[in-house]
Amino acid sequence: MKKRFLTLLALITLILVLGTTFVILNIEQAISSLDDLIGRYEKDRNCTRVLMEVKKVQHDGILHRTSGDTGNYEMLNRITALGKSAASCTSCHHPQPIADKIRSFSQKGVAFQDAMEKVVAHSDDPDHETMNVQAFVMGHELYDQGLTLFTKSSKQLTGETRVARYLAIKSKWLLYIITCSGLVMVIFTSFMLIRSFTRPLQSLLTATQKIKQGDFEYKVLGLKYEFGELANSFNAMSASLQTQMLQLQRNEQLVACGKIATTLAHEVRNPLAGIKAAMEVLSSESAVAQEDREILLQVVREVNRIEGLFTNMLEFARPKPPQLISVCLKEIIDRALLFTPSILNQEVTVCWDRENIPPTIIADPNHLYQVFLNLFLNATAAMPEGGTLSIVLTADPVTETIAVTISDTGCGIEESLLDDVFKPFFTTKAKGSGLGLATCKTLIDLHHGSIVAGNSVTGGALFCITLPISGGTGNAS
Repeated sequence: MKKRFLTLLALITLILVLGTTFVILNIEQAISSLDDLIGRYEKDRNCTRVLMEVKKVQHDGILHRTSGDTGNYEMLNRITALGKSAASCTSCHHPQPIADKIRSFSQKGVAFQDAMEKVVAHSDDPDHETMNVQAFVMGHELYDQGLTLFTKSSKQLTGETRVARYLAIKSKWLLYIITCSGLVMVIFTSFMLIRSFTRPLQSLLTATQKIKQGDFEYKVLGLKYEFGELANSFNAMSASLQTQMLQLQRNEQLVACGKIATTLAHEVRNPLAGIKAAMEVLSSESAVAQEDREILLQVVREVNRIEGLFTNMLEFARPKPPQLISVCLKEIIDRALLFTPSILNQEVTVCWDRENIPPTIIADPNHLYQVFLNLFLNATAAMPEGGTLSIVLTADPVTETIAVTISDTGCGIEESLLDDVFKPFFTTKAKGSGLGLATCKTLIDLHHGSIVAGNSVTGGALFCITLPISGGTGNAS
């Protein structure tokens, strides 16, 4: 975000600098053209003054030695002023062709000055009239040449004035365009900057409101740069918070289950023990009919089932810390399979590679035996008409873990129930306690491992247990 903003700011600054530089160059060009035009207008005005001086000198020449004669002194002054004006026309800003004609005009002006000075100096000369006529003709030619030259110069100056005016107008509009464009870019940049901040902040605010409402599944998506990193951290925090909330709920369930189990064990187990003993004594009496004996034995079996339920509740609520030793998974799995009735009766086929067994691990054999036995019993219960139980063990030397995958060919688990199978007292069986898988998860957690439920490609249930090879801290839970 920071690099993007600095790049955009640098680009806008570069555009404004280039535009301003271009406008300044155009303004300087227009000013230079105007300065040149002003100088040339001054020279043209001087040439006009020369034409006026020529006419005055011609007029003085015509009136010389007449009643309207202004006098030789005044006439010489005008002739001198004409010479100076004609000489000043030589330094001008016109193009070379016109400048050459102006120099020629200036030289003729000087020649006309000399001719008129001779007319004044030789007033008594017999050829005075001839010299006067010649000077008049020279003045007339000089005037015509100057008038033609002034006309051409004026036309050229008029065209160049239009060009200079166009440059000035163009510079003005360029300045307007650069100013407006800069303002538009600043507004657009400000809008984009504000939008780049407000949209991610709004997304994060919406996410916090969702989390506040308890929707921990809500994720912040589509953000980039620093806000993307913040969104990833927020999503990770939300997932961690969800895990902690679930763990807190599970702990609360464990506490409640522990209280219930303790109370029931105290209040119910003793009476059940008396009932069981009485039923067993009665069933052993020879005077009891066979049908009544069957009923008494059924009562004993139900009492045993209830005692087993209490035992499961106590084991779930108050699991013993794992006693970590070096164990061989093959022996534990074989022992669990041996006590699985359907497998013992060969109603279910076991498929696993006993030769490809990873090395021993550090774990509590009793805990693992209870976990595997629960999973094997659930798997065989899901295959009442027989099937295949598959066991796959895989060691990962990188993470130093071992994965045990157990799958069956039963009906599988509904997708909507996958998140609930490890919850206490959740069961889909008519006579299930709902504590088997919950106890499995508790025991695996004590080993700092994980257990995940799913469905295999064949449609049956699948459970994947991951355990650290080196074991965990036994006192942690």
